[in-house]
Amino acid sequence: MTNQQLPDTYETRQAKAILKALKAGDVERAKKLEDHLLAEAADGPEEREALRDQLRASMLFRAQIDASAAGDEATATLFQTILTQTCSEKVIRTLIASALLHTGLAVGELDADKHDLLTQHLDESGASAEMRDLVAGIKRVA
Repeated sequence: MTNQQLPDTYETRQAKAILKALKAGDVERAKKLEDHLLAEAADGPEEREALRDQLRASMLFRAQIDASAAGDEATATLFQTILTQTCSEKVIRTLIASALLHTGLAVGELDADKHDLLTQHLDESGASAEMRDLVAGIKRVA
């Protein structure tokens, strides 16, 4: 799988700064940066709160993956705990399904249990036929 470079936009710079603040333990700074980013992205208070949960979950999940890849399981566990305590179950399930979809499309296959979890999420969320076709093209490995 090839590493892709994120575009250098306001949003990606802010997201990187939020992640950096979280990794440094500066929750106050992360919250301020998050508020600025969401003020730009959302059309109103309801949308801002929905986006806040999604942004927080994505950042924490990414931080967890990075810490785990670096061999720092204590920090990975900490980020996982913060993720499960601060984000809704629905957003976490959607985030995991998105990660599985990304991995499955990049690699071309998923373990049976992961493929089943992704398919279950599509069923529960009422995913489109196009999304189902994408998942159907990912090989299910027993």
